[in-house]
Order: sequence, then C-alpha cells, then structure tokens
Amino acid sequence: MTGFELVLLRAGIAVAAAVLGGVIGILWRSPSHRVLCALVSFAAGALLAVTLVEILPESMRQPTGPVRGLFAAAIGLLVFYLVGKYVYYVCPACAASATEEKTGYISLGILMMIALALHSTVDGLAIAAGERTHHELAAYLILLAVSYHKIPEGLALVSVCRLAGYSRLKSLLLTVLVELTTGLGAFLGFFLLKSTAADSPWLGIHLGLVAGSFLYIVGFAIIREMMEHERRSIITYVILGFFTIVAAAFIMRLFGIGEVH
Repeated sequence: MTGFELVLLRAGIAVAAAVLGGVIGILWRSPSHRVLCALVSFAAGALLAVTLVEILPESMRQPTGPVRGLFAAAIGLLVFYLVGKYVYYVCPACAASATEEKTGYISLGILMMIALALHSTVDGLAIAAGERTHHELAAYLILLAVSYHKIPEGLALVSVCRLAGYSRLKSLLLTVLVELTTGLGAFLGFFLLKSTAADSPWLGIHLGLVAGSFLYIVGFAIIREMMEHERRSIITYVILGFFTIVAAAFIMRLFGIGEVH
C-alpha cells in the first residue's frame, strides 16, 4: 500500500467513526447529555495524551526547534480560538449544551458545520503529518485519538441538525458531508508534505499547528463541561481517555509495533 493510500485509509477510518456517532444519534431519539459529556471528556483526554506525548514533542524535535514548534502551536491555538469566538465553537460538547430555541438551531447548525468542517480538515492534516514522522507509532496513536473524538462529534452534529428540524436522513447526510473534510485535510496534508523529509522544518510547523488546535479543543471541552457539570466525573473520564493512549503506546512499543516507518 502506498503512502497516499494509507493516509486515505486512515482518514476513512476516522470518517467512519464520525458516521457511527451520527448513526447512534439517529437511532437514539433523545441522547443523554450525561453520556455525550462522558464521551467528549474521554475523547478530550485521548487528544490531550496524543498531543503531549507524540505531536508536540515530535514538532519540537524537528529542525523547526522547540521555540518555533511552540510558536506554531500557539498560532494553531489562536486560530481555533478566533474561530470559536467569532464563528462557532469547534467542540462537540457545545452542541450538547446548546440552549437556543428550536427556531434558532437552523443558523446554529450551519455555523457549527462550518466550524466542524475546519476542525475535521485539521484532523485530516494530523493524520497526514503522522504518516511523515519517523515513527509509525505516532500515526497509529493520532488515528486512535482522532477516531475517539469523531464518535461524539458525529453524534453532536446529528443532534443539532435534528433539532433544526432536518429529517434523520438529511441530518446524517449533512454529518457525512462535513466529516468528509477529514479526507480533504488528509489529501491536502499528504501533497503539501509529499516532498518534505521527515526531518524538515515544515513538518515541525505542520505538527505544531495541529498540536495547538488540539489543545484548544481539549481545553475548551474540559473547561466548559467542568463549569457546567459535575467535575469529578469529567476528570475521571479525561484521565481514562488519557491513559488509554498511554497504554496503547506502551503495548505497541512492547511488541515493537510502529517503531520505524
């Protein structure tokens, strides 16, 4: 399998996870906010782990250097902050906590789809960047963490579309359409990095931007949910999500999986 085919396959797995979440949202007439909150918190912990353990350190190890790697992460965080402030929150937890009247969900859903399309594109960029690093393990862990948070993301997007008055089928189709931008991000990332060596400064910048965007998503998801709901359970789910990634990394290293491309 070529590198391009591998990247598209991984993007397809991530999209399938989002579609699974969407199907759950269609079949589940009245999604429990508590369950969705648990899924979001668990996924946030996984994203936090893969960002701190793999993506950010890999960015700082590149010729980009620690300073430029951290600067790129700060830029990624700032961009997502501005999108969240002036367009719509890029965190699926926000949809679960929305309190607008039913008539307000139409515009709310459109804005959310724009924000999540950007978010999904960055997910695809992360998948493409993982393929270019020295260690295949990073690519596996990125895919695992991204797939975790795609499930509550798909569930949240379908729920908002349903509240906007869309039919089940249309809600699911809109969710698939938005999530296909993950494949677009993977496609763009692959060709942007195609001629880039694994030790290129551009790869480090790319990884830094992804790390910053993930840190914003994680921080916002955790802070919002902790402010509005019972903190102890939120922290528990975050820790569980974090350690599933750490445990997966340990097991794969133990068996020599994904050590080198």
